[in-house]
Amino acid sequence: MTVLVGQVVGAAPGFVAGTADAPSLTAFSLTVAALVLVFTVDGVLTVVSSMATTRLTYDSDLVISRAISATMTASSRIGHLESPAVSDESRRARGIGNRVIWVGLVSLAELVRSRLMAIGSAVLVGVLFSWPTAVMLLATTGLVEWWSARMSAVEGVSWRSGTQTGREADYAYELGMGTAAKELRVFGFGPWLMDRYVRDWRAGMVPLWRVRRVAALRTMAVYAAHLAALAVAVWVLVRDVNTGALGLTAVATSLAALLRLALSANGVAAASVERAMSPLQALRSLPETALAARESGHLNDTSRVSEGKSFFMDPPRPPSGPPEVRLEGVWFRYPGSDVDVLRGLDLRMGAGEAIGLVGLNGAGKSTLVHLLAGAYRPSAGRVVVDGVDLAELDDRELAAWQRRLAPVTQDFLRLPLTAAENVTLAEPVDQERLATVAATAGVDAAVANLPRGWDTILDRSVSNGGELSGGQWQRLALTRALYAVEGGAGLLVLDEPAAALDVRSEAELVDRYLSLATGVTSLLISHRFSVVRNADRICVLEDGAIAEQGSHDELLKMDGRYAQMFELQAARYVDGGADA
Repeated sequence: MTVLVGQVVGAAPGFVAGTADAPSLTAFSLTVAALVLVFTVDGVLTVVSSMATTRLTYDSDLVISRAISATMTASSRIGHLESPAVSDESRRARGIGNRVIWVGLVSLAELVRSRLMAIGSAVLVGVLFSWPTAVMLLATTGLVEWWSARMSAVEGVSWRSGTQTGREADYAYELGMGTAAKELRVFGFGPWLMDRYVRDWRAGMVPLWRVRRVAALRTMAVYAAHLAALAVAVWVLVRDVNTGALGLTAVATSLAALLRLALSANGVAAASVERAMSPLQALRSLPETALAARESGHLNDTSRVSEGKSFFMDPPRPPSGPPEVRLEGVWFRYPGSDVDVLRGLDLRMGAGEAIGLVGLNGAGKSTLVHLLAGAYRPSAGRVVVDGVDLAELDDRELAAWQRRLAPVTQDFLRLPLTAAENVTLAEPVDQERLATVAATAGVDAAVANLPRGWDTILDRSVSNGGELSGGQWQRLALTRALYAVEGGAGLLVLDEPAAALDVRSEAELVDRYLSLATGVTSLLISHRFSVVRNADRICVLEDGAIAEQGSHDELLKMDGRYAQMFELQAARYVDGGADA
């Protein structure tokens, strides 16, 4: 386009005046037509480039999200999900503000185009006008881009160091936007939460602002040098025009090339490409960071993550009988903690046996469930299933074992999906099986009252969506576990299954428990003794170990810890005390 503009401008005076050396009508018309064609093509390419950029944005975002998700879910263990280092690296990989990988990809395309324009314009300037001038402007163009990228790299150090405070600010923001919406209004701590968000956000940004202030004057000096070089080039061009050294065509082409060369200094794109390197490096290092977090304290970990790619898809639930489970001398402390939650715990769960587990809050009951699932490895000791140590299983084998579990945990899933999908999850829906287990769990009537029954999305913000009460959600979680049992799961784990139920519902659940536990090994955890009293064997967990075990009657005869807690709770129910 620069060449054609120069040709048209140079030929126009002679063509209009009709001089002897003027181009013919055909030649001049072809030159103008070529200019219009190139201009049109340039406009079309701009639209195509915009469309490609939009597509690139969505595609790269999808690839990045899949890579992060694959890394976080590549193992059946969950220690890395609670690691601050992994959380920080994951946040950096996703990118924040203009430090996002797709921004760098788009900017890279712009930078390549700018550099091609700079090189082409420099060649034109050198051939038609002055090679020293072309080299000088090309050098200052490179200086602008190099300096911008360097300043962006310096900023990146402060950006990375502020990841944790930024994550804390995100937590406050998300808490206020949904998780704690009711408490915000009831207790009036919205302003406090907002102040915390602003405080944490500023704590992460102030070091970055400080770096930018220091670099501002130097950056202005670099751009000033580039503009000075352009001014010198234009002055030399004007001088040569005055001496008659350049013709009109050469002047028009050289001036346009000079301006394009100067404007091709794309420091913004260079800085954006450099900024994108931080999340890209985080994305690449995330698998190793997650692996290190899982290996922390467990040197026998042999699993590996391969460039963010998941090892496996969830295997189908294997049909199996009830497993025998043994915990042998199990010690456990959470990563980063110096307190042992379990201390030499020994427990045997026979195949098909119904075990009740009671203990005070914080005794380690829920931790035991995590160990049964293989989500954590013991710090010492073994968790053995049918003679196999869970710590020796690779990810595929551990996933197969986890598919044999049917858990109902205290913090059970409440997914904004249909009621049926909340029960079946990834499994195909078997309507007959679904109806049977829903009736057993006592949630069928609640689902029938939803706007679209089992097809109702359990989220009031959705059109025709619905919601369940706390107790109904707990019954739905129990339905999910029973659905898994009917599909072949062999170990049923009920962690505080009656916590959200009233006394009458609790009694109904106790009556159904024996039928629920038939044909599977089951572990029932509760602080309500009426829930576990019919278990085959009841274990008392205290100070990280099994203090007592036996049937309900046997434990009462021992007159030990179980008997004391049972009598205390029974007295409160009978007397109608405040804690009943």
